[in-house]
Order: sequence, then structure tokens, then C-alpha cells
Amino acid sequence: MRVLRRRAIADAGELAGVLAGAAGQVEAGLTPLQRPVAAGEVTIDLACADASGRLVLVACDVVAGAETVLRAIEGAAWWAEHVALRPRVFADAPLGREAPPRALVAASRFSDRALRLLRALGPAAPEAFECGLFEDADGPVIGLERLDAASGRAQASPSAEAPPSEGGRAAALIERLERLRFSEGFR
Repeated sequence: MRVLRRRAIADAGELAGVLAGAAGQVEAGLTPLQRPVAAGEVTIDLACADASGRLVLVACDVVAGAETVLRAIEGAAWWAEHVALRPRVFADAPLGREAPPRALVAASRFSDRALRLLRALGPAAPEAFECGLFEDADGPVIGLERLDAASGRAQASPSAEAPPSEGGRAAALIERLERLRFSEGFR
């Protein structure tokens, strides 16, 4: 019988290191490239390439707040604007220039503000994972649960919806952020 003991996550850097070692568990074909990586005024904890050669940026935090979600979005937006830098920064990775980067948020838990923001962003929200670290006789074990942005709960299976176009995603993101900013003014 295998006995797992829960291990507390000390900081975002530790979580990024564990995720870099277990990138294949996050998504099949995910390959870590660099940690941390600058993205303009923010720092992204882990940069990866997915199986199709798309840049995947992971923002990590012990407890993800709205600022963690926004950091992931800002990092992906910055790298989408600075496509010419990708070959210089990630020289060993064959990253495609056409596809915009994807954003992921990984944390041991998500605050209510972060979950509200993910719900408000809808399909434009970064993918979110709750991560648990455990120890057993064989070493560290990571438990990952994908959050459903609509409900803020762990998702049983991936959605079968076709992803919206990039222009549609950007318009939806702007519209949702404007609604969120308007509703926050009445608090």
C-alpha cells in the first residue's frame, strides 16, 4: 500500500521547479524551456513548448490571486507582441511564430477573487490548475486538477468545444474586463 503525505508548497519557485520536472503530467508533449522568464514588466515562472510548438507560459503561486491571473495574461500578451525575440530567448526550441502563446496558472489553491476573475474572463481566461505536492517512499508526487473557469471547480474532463478565433478571444477578453472594471466601481 502506497502512503502519501501532503507537503506544503514553500513558494512559487518551488512549485515552478516541480512543474518543470512533471511537465508531461500537466499536458502530454509539454517541454520546459526556461524558468523564470521575463515578459516585459512581469516575470513568468516557467516557459514551456507544447507538442505543436506553441509557447506556453506558466504563472505559479502558492495561493493564486487576481494578480497571478493578470500576470499570466500580461505575460502571454507581451510575448505575443514580441514574436521576434522568441528565437533569441528560446534558441533551442522550435517555437512557431504564428500561434500566440498560451497562459496557464498553477497554484496550491485559488482565492475567491482569482476564481471570480477566471469566471468573468470565460473562454479568454488562462488555463488553471490546482497543484498538490505529496511525499512517499519513492519521492515527491504531484497531484494536478484542472479548474473549470465557468464554475471555479475541478474539471472532470476537458471541454469538447472548439476554441474561438484569436480575434474573438481578444474581443471577449476586453469586453469582460470592461464589465469587471465597471462592476468593481460599485464595491
